[in-house]
Amino acid sequence: MSNIALLTSIVCLTIIQLQIGHAAGCWSANACIDRNVCISKGGTPQAGLCPGAANIQCCTCTTCKDAAACSANSGTPHAGICAGAANIQCCKGGSTSPGTGTSRPTNTMLTGLADILRGAGLNVVEVAGWKTRGHGVMASVKGIVVHHTAGPKTGDYPSLGVVRDGTSSLAGPLAQLGLGRTGTWFVIAAGRCYHAGSTIDDSIYGNSNAIGIEAEGVGLPATDSGHTNWPEVQYQSYVR
Repeated sequence: MSNIALLTSIVCLTIIQLQIGHAAGCWSANACIDRNVCISKGGTPQAGLCPGAANIQCCTCTTCKDAAACSANSGTPHAGICAGAANIQCCKGGSTSPGTGTSRPTNTMLTGLADILRGAGLNVVEVAGWKTRGHGVMASVKGIVVHHTAGPKTGDYPSLGVVRDGTSSLAGPLAQLGLGRTGTWFVIAAGRCYHAGSTIDDSIYGNSNAIGIEAEGVGLPATDSGHTNWPEVQYQSYVR
């Protein structure tokens, strides 16, 4: 039995590695720009994800934020390489947030979420007011519970308002993080969110101890297998 278990583990790891290594393409066709222009805007160019000449590369910004907030912190905002509303721009320079450290958070707001995602090279949008939003503090972080929004069929993250503000029967925020169809992460709340419901172990998976992620998706496919029903760029962002 131990040999069978070992073989199964090896096969699973191989599948994961193949999925991660699969080329995802650029997160947006509009982000395929000259690499030097990308760098001048504060972005990071990545080759092999865009059609055309070798200098046309996929530009990703890890410091997407409100343009006014960027300028207020002595940064320079640049449009065109961030997802979301027009005011969400790539902030080059300016003051930066302090490091998040390695200690485990206890009875606190998770104000380092945006920096953690950026550290993984992901595209991030900070939703206004997120650092003080939540149903109180998080007791700890022992788990992550992933959900899909069952929202509209079009748009990058049309469910933002519901996840942030809730519904008539359940007050928001409903998750700390949202994942758009372009692979962009929306940081919505730093505190406790109503996402988990009743779990098999609330000390690990409950609202007070688990981060909630709401990925934009219309619902479960007829055949719930693999990730073929998710945009590849969204899936790859989830993996990272």
